[in-house]
Amino acid sequence: MDFGGMFARLSDLAGDAALVAGDDTEVSSRTVAVIRINHVVEQLLFRLVGELEVRGVAKKSGEGSTARLLQQAGMAPAVAHRYVRVGKALKDIPSVASYGVDGTLSGEHIDSIVKGLSHIERRNPELPDSDRTDCVRGLLAEALTTSPSAVAARARHMAIVLSPPDKPIPDAENHELNEFSFGTGDDGRSHGTLDLDNLLGEKLRVALDPLSQPVLEPDGSPDSRTSAQVRADALEQLLDSYLDQEDRPTRGGAKPHVNLTVSPEHLQALQLRGLGGVKPPELAASFEWTGPASASTAQMVACDSVITKILVDNNMVPLDVGRDHRTVTPAIRKALIARDRGCAYPGCGCPPGRTPTTSCSGVKAGSPA
Repeated sequence: MDFGGMFARLSDLAGDAALVAGDDTEVSSRTVAVIRINHVVEQLLFRLVGELEVRGVAKKSGEGSTARLLQQAGMAPAVAHRYVRVGKALKDIPSVASYGVDGTLSGEHIDSIVKGLSHIERRNPELPDSDRTDCVRGLLAEALTTSPSAVAARARHMAIVLSPPDKPIPDAENHELNEFSFGTGDDGRSHGTLDLDNLLGEKLRVALDPLSQPVLEPDGSPDSRTSAQVRADALEQLLDSYLDQEDRPTRGGAKPHVNLTVSPEHLQALQLRGLGGVKPPELAASFEWTGPASASTAQMVACDSVITKILVDNNMVPLDVGRDHRTVTPAIRKALIARDRGCAYPGCGCPPGRTPTTSCSGVKAGSPA
């Protein structure tokens, strides 16, 4: 089998100007044909990689794994692991492999079947052969008509239906596995990751969906934002709606709100921005959690806000709490935020929003930091 000659012909074709010549119908037809060819090439790779895995070629050649061997040949790590996973599995599901021979199924579709079947078998290790055959048939039918994500959803349905009655709840429904990391990077932007159970994920999607619809531009053209930008704007609207509610938990006696600390000189500069002779402030405005903000952002926040005047001396001497409050008042809390920009306990790095609370390692709950 002359693979070298086949590669040379395909390589010549890729550089041939005639490939993209012709009318729209011809170019479209060629595109579809190349997609099918690509699917067939993926199927060839699945078979070859599966054989490499069975023969243990990677270890014989000094590489730690078949995936590593593929990476040495120029394949990305995630893609290499996918080829190993599918290559090993296809030997046991020949009906799926047969649909890849003529390019009917893409590599992503075949991989979704392999992962879906693996998910079902993890939920029920004693799955009868007849049920396994039915699962393969059902996943294959889904792959032939829909997307890989739909195949994954079908597999989750099957896994739940076929799970033994005493089987623990699936990971997708396990609330104890939920995680949400969120922080501010060195660039001042906030970064986060979500790993939520399906109920909490459903709540988030239900809350964001009405706010995530595309909006026509003023001239009637389509929304220029990407899907990710639309969701980010929807999240902002959701938070604005929450912060506008009166019935919400308080923090330090005050309802949650955005704090932006500015000096009197900075506030005056914002009010007189654009006029000549205005001296720029020495310090930038600063948010409570995310730090310094530019003049344009500070001006946007200041134009629709409640201004609290805080008087301090040149040494930022603490203000008197008074005897009619056991803890700090909302106004004094703002003063402490402006003064300390965080917990005042030596060595404690907690941001202002966590002081004074039990989540701060340096102070006790109720103490004025």
